[in-house]
Amino acid sequence: MGRDEPLRFPEFPKPAPRVVLWEAAHRPDEAAILDELTREGYGVVRYRQEPAAGYGPHAHVYPETMWVVEGSLTILLTSEARMIELLPGDRIDIPQGVAHGVIAGVEGAVYLLATK
Repeated sequence: MGRDEPLRFPEFPKPAPRVVLWEAAHRPDEAAILDELTREGYGVVRYRQEPAAGYGPHAHVYPETMWVVEGSLTILLTSEARMIELLPGDRIDIPQGVAHGVIAGVEGAVYLLATK
């Protein structure tokens, strides 16, 4: 590297959120979802979001999972400039450091918020 070349940091792959859509014909069972998240090593809190309420973009130093039980939840992924609507049974795994926000749908939302 010559003296006139700028110092460049290596490129690192950016972690991407993973969305899993509910495909079963029956409604999701909250107790079964709680058991699955607990087996995966998460601490879980049941969260109720009022209609059209939410919180703005932020990031965590830990991974976070949101699994919708009732209503709908729109996830704002600011770094990807996109929004994803989650319905009952849908899940999103957000890696640490990924900026995201949340807005509940017109009926509000009940979801399990899980962190490691």
